[in-house]
Order: sequence, then C-alpha cells, then structure tokens
Amino acid sequence: MRQNKIFNTRTVLIIVISAILIGFVGNVLISCVERLIYPQTYSDEVIKYANEHSVPVELVFAIIKVESNFNTRAVSSAGAVGLMQMLPSTYEWLAELRQEPIVPSLLYDAQVSISYGTYYLRYLYAKFGSWEKVIIAYNWGEGNFSRFLEINGYEEGDYDSIPVKETRNYVKKVMHHWEKYQDIYK
Repeated sequence: MRQNKIFNTRTVLIIVISAILIGFVGNVLISCVERLIYPQTYSDEVIKYANEHSVPVELVFAIIKVESNFNTRAVSSAGAVGLMQMLPSTYEWLAELRQEPIVPSLLYDAQVSISYGTYYLRYLYAKFGSWEKVIIAYNWGEGNFSRFLEINGYEEGDYDSIPVKETRNYVKKVMHHWEKYQDIYK
C-alpha cells in the first residue's frame, strides 16, 4: 500500500513553477524600476558623442544623472548650465579650441551640451589619464586638480584625500552611478 505524501509530484511542480514565475516577475519589476531611476534619456546624442570622443557611454549617463538629472534647463549656483552643467566660460574656451561659433545659450540644447561635455571629458582624459581623475577635474576644475596633483599626488579610489567635500561626494556619486549604468544596461 502506498503512503500518502504531503507533497505529490504535481504539487511540487506547481510550487517550483510558481517560484520561478515569481522570481522572473520580481526581476522584471526590479529591472523596470532601475531603468526608471537610471534612464538613458538622450541616448542617441550620448552614444553618438561618447563614441565620437571615445568616452564610456555609461560614464556620460552617470555624469548627466548627477549633474542635472537629465534636465536641459538646469542651472547650478556656480552658473553651470545644461545637461552636463558646463560653465559658459569653459564652453567658450572649448568653442575657440574647436573653432566653432560661441553661442552660450546653446548649452541648454541637449546635443550641444553632450557634444561639448564629452569633448571636454576626452580633453581631461588626455591630460590626466584615468576616468576617475577626469571625474575629479570635471567637478573641481582642471587647474585646481592639477595643482593638487603636483603637491599631493592621487591614488585611485582614495576619495578621502580629496580636500573638497563637494568633489569627494561628487566622485563617489558618479562612480556609483557609472557602475549602476554598467550593471543595468549590460
């Protein structure tokens, strides 16, 4: 005579399939929420100019997320404007370097902001040689960071050695968001 089992094959199969479906739905929901938190707004422009200037696409998204949260009309207390929060003086200097007309109001245009922002990131990379140092210089200023490096040097990942709290926090945020963008959009 067969013993009655608490779980027969059909019950076990239903439980396993349910667990798989719940896990799948949960993963899909998590992925959707992550993509809402970490959008790829202006992806055509970001991909175009990041590739044109050999800048990691996910880094550009991370910088835009931290700088303006994808608001083309953003203006900082220091006067930086647009998606990538570029100072008009930096834009004017870069426009001269690129031999392009200087129209600071164009920094509110997503395409111009991303074009100049990625160009500047590549310029900083040529000078500093690492993306982490680029992120520091992008926030603190090329001259400020250069002077700091001459006196103190900088070891990758040693955020606490950065003397400006705003820049320390900025680098941590951008690095975190960069990692999230890489994880979400792999």
